[in-house]
Amino acid sequence: MAPGKLPGAKQGTSQLLRGVRVLDLSHVYFGPYTTMILASMGAEVIKIEPTWGEMARLYPPMVNGESSPFMYLNRCKKSLTLNLKNEKGKKIFFRLLEGADVVVENFKRGTMEKLGLGYGELAKAKPDIIYAALSGFGLDGPYYSRPSFAPIAEAMSGWMRLTGDLVDPEGPPIRPAEYHGDLDPAMWAATSILAALLYRQRTGEGQLIDVSQLDCMIAMTGIPICNYLANGKLAWETWRDRPTTGIVFGNFKARDGYLYIAAELAQVERLKKVIGGDIESNADVQRWLSDKMVRDVVEKLIEADVPVAPIYQLDQVVGDPQVVARGMVTELDHPKAGAVRQPSFPVRFSKTPVRLGPAPALGQHNDEILRDMLGYDAQVIAGLRKEGVIG
Repeated sequence: MAPGKLPGAKQGTSQLLRGVRVLDLSHVYFGPYTTMILASMGAEVIKIEPTWGEMARLYPPMVNGESSPFMYLNRCKKSLTLNLKNEKGKKIFFRLLEGADVVVENFKRGTMEKLGLGYGELAKAKPDIIYAALSGFGLDGPYYSRPSFAPIAEAMSGWMRLTGDLVDPEGPPIRPAEYHGDLDPAMWAATSILAALLYRQRTGEGQLIDVSQLDCMIAMTGIPICNYLANGKLAWETWRDRPTTGIVFGNFKARDGYLYIAAELAQVERLKKVIGGDIESNADVQRWLSDKMVRDVVEKLIEADVPVAPIYQLDQVVGDPQVVARGMVTELDHPKAGAVRQPSFPVRFSKTPVRLGPAPALGQHNDEILRDMLGYDAQVIAGLRKEGVIG
């Protein structure tokens, strides 16, 4: 092991959040990514799905009948299929609530209340419960009841317009790569749940956590918004009016592909030495490297201590020597899909290495949860299955 090297994620169960139990009623990306982060760090996450499974189980591509996106977003969890519109199903939920620490849901506002499972009802049954309500617009305001997906928050927070402005301020907005309107708020949700757990440890008090996709995406757009509020200029206008000396940031096209250079101040002076001339604009750098290979340019600039990177397609990402050395692509053994390769957990801990497990098959843990946690015998479980209470 190299000096300072910490172990990467392996298959198994993490110890960081051992003893924390989460009832996960969420679906699609936002909620499942939140609870996947917690599950990866060792929380026992029970994913409660309708008997037919949540919608993301149908998202392509499929691997031996199992959804690749679902298997990533729901790894390390247990699956319980439960009909929450059935009184017996609701009774099972409240029994599970007795031993739970956290409830996470991202239904359309009002759905949990209609089921009799809103925060008010759950807090009466378990006052110290931490209830994370994830939604597009939060629990109040004129838009609170609107349905939402990631691109809605990306659109309203300025992300699409900002991304389009990087290309052409007079052109159309551009949806950013990946669903940041889900994934970024999910990280805020996971962080907030951990903070609430610490607060409860000190005080014994649970609480309601209100996580809005739009609010989180505005926070993630903080610097451009701060700049606008400070100088009245849109982001592209601030970039247009910036000093152009002493900074080289941008994409550059080499003979066989693209690369990105991010240099300022002394780094630009070193870049000048490499290209053998002055730099009045990015065009000077582009002329120097246009007939060169990406690898050669990257090597020259790294040698000169200038920040640079090849711009990769995904097949290049997963094969990069640094990615391989850090173990950032891991393999998990799924009960139905078989060996599945996925991005690993991105943070390393010196005392408590992360251990990952596969996503569950639909209802895989029904019997285990009902038998071991709630004490139901095989006959009762069979009866619940026959009545459609569980799958």
